[in-house]
Amino acid sequence: MMFDAVDFLYDYLAEATEFYIDLIRGDNPHAFTRTYKVTVNDLLLQMLSRRGNSQWSELMDFYGDQNKKLNITENGFYYARRKMNPDAVRMMSNEYIANIYDQHDDLFKTYKGCFVLGIDGSKIILPDTKENVGTFGKAQQGNQPIQGLLSTMHDCLNSLKLDVLVGTVFDSERDFASKHIQYFCDNYIGKAIFTFDRGYPSMKLIDQLIEAGQYFLFRIPSSFLSGYTKDMELGEDKVIDITFDSVSTNEYRKDRKFRTKMMNTTYRLRFTKIQIGENEDKSPKTELLVSNLPMDEFSTEELKEIYHLRWDIETSYNHLKNRMKMEEFSGYRPELILQDIYANAWIFNIVSLKIMQANIEEPIDQSNEIYTVKRNFNKALGIIKRLLVKALMSEDNDLRKKYTDQIDENIRANITRIKRNRTFERKGTVNKSKISYRKTY
Repeated sequence: MMFDAVDFLYDYLAEATEFYIDLIRGDNPHAFTRTYKVTVNDLLLQMLSRRGNSQWSELMDFYGDQNKKLNITENGFYYARRKMNPDAVRMMSNEYIANIYDQHDDLFKTYKGCFVLGIDGSKIILPDTKENVGTFGKAQQGNQPIQGLLSTMHDCLNSLKLDVLVGTVFDSERDFASKHIQYFCDNYIGKAIFTFDRGYPSMKLIDQLIEAGQYFLFRIPSSFLSGYTKDMELGEDKVIDITFDSVSTNEYRKDRKFRTKMMNTTYRLRFTKIQIGENEDKSPKTELLVSNLPMDEFSTEELKEIYHLRWDIETSYNHLKNRMKMEEFSGYRPELILQDIYANAWIFNIVSLKIMQANIEEPIDQSNEIYTVKRNFNKALGIIKRLLVKALMSEDNDLRKKYTDQIDENIRANITRIKRNRTFERKGTVNKSKISYRKTY
């Protein structure tokens, strides 16, 4: 039997909830003492197993799955949740997956020995309350809903979230990207290829990645270092040593330390122009890439392939928002919203790991298929949420194994066929501020 994500979660929670108890308590050192009706484990597992029903139904299901009598009110349960520091949920979610990489590194796919990581942000719609306006801010244009910024660092080959950050609508995606890079360097062993979309290119991020000894691949707008790209032909792939003077570093005039470093550093950068499809008039649809991937190790076609691998982070946001209904929060309050977001990222990883396990134990034969055949994420999510609490809270080992086996059997059996080379655009912002959240929470 190979590694199992649910078994690992069982062992991890037993240690983590004790180790992080001070962080969990936040500014309330008396929270979660022995006198509390609700344990930290109860709160975490209820967050992970939420099925989108009414709060009363959720609690009835949660305690029913444990064969326990419901001995706490809705208000009492969520009063306990409000005492839990959301940063602790994020920390434990991140550490759970980092520990798996550390202990089971042979499970994970790489590209020429490198992880392929995508960093990207997405706006999330939040309940329209004064408290959330104070916490997350609100754009002034028109009738815009309250929004937060969700930023993730995603392993594109293994479909896993390595780091999750939530900020205000005014926060910088580049600043979050810098934090993701630092988090990876501090918590993971190995080399990665960091991939970014058009809104991220900056010399500050490029410098950080070079200093960290990591590879990068940015899709760049025509305005970025335009003096080196404006005359490039389709298929052209060149390496240029770039230096900067006081004029070309003007955008960093407020950061004197970095500006000085730029002017005293030669940056060796690779520029590549690729075709990614066709326009309506059948002319080539092209993109410009900048990277530090060595030409003798990574061909032009391989750069194109790596760029396309980034698609998986777009798919993951589709799962989080549409399949997992991330924006349907369990309450109005900022602490509950943050807990829900981090818990969604955590359960996303558990589902992805269980699918990975199924694919290793029972590979899908694609040889005679017109479509790409995959394990069904939505059905895997449903079965895990239905049986996770039973599997983790059963005191009898045989009973726990019974439930984990049921999870595995259902995931292996449910597959879906996906049209190859499909594309979709992210949907625009929809005002969901009138969704019926629980006002009391």
